[in-house]
Amino acid sequence: MEGVLAILMPFLTAIIILAIVYTTKIMRDRSRNRLIEKAIEHGRDISPELFKGNERPKLPKDPLTSSLVTIGAGIAIFIALFLFFDNQLKFAAFGLIPLFIGLGQLTAYLINKKNSK
Repeated sequence: MEGVLAILMPFLTAIIILAIVYTTKIMRDRSRNRLIEKAIEHGRDISPELFKGNERPKLPKDPLTSSLVTIGAGIAIFIALFLFFDNQLKFAAFGLIPLFIGLGQLTAYLINKKNSK
């Protein structure tokens, strides 16, 4: 029984998290719609921002930040797998994949920065 639970728990946890996020979004939208309905019933002016939703402005992607985050993730995965699997490099080597991807992104960033000058 524990084996089945051990396999199912990550999936159930993911489903529960998604359900909570989805339910929260629905409740927030319903609350906003009720507010708009009451404003219309009472003849109040409605702000155009209420109809836009909760869209966050998209920040421009910074390739330097992206590459440093990828390098950090690669190092973290490497160390975690190395320690988790009793100092065996054959498993920890999977952390080198994002590490080298990040190093490639950093190299491309530096080359493009140098060429733009």
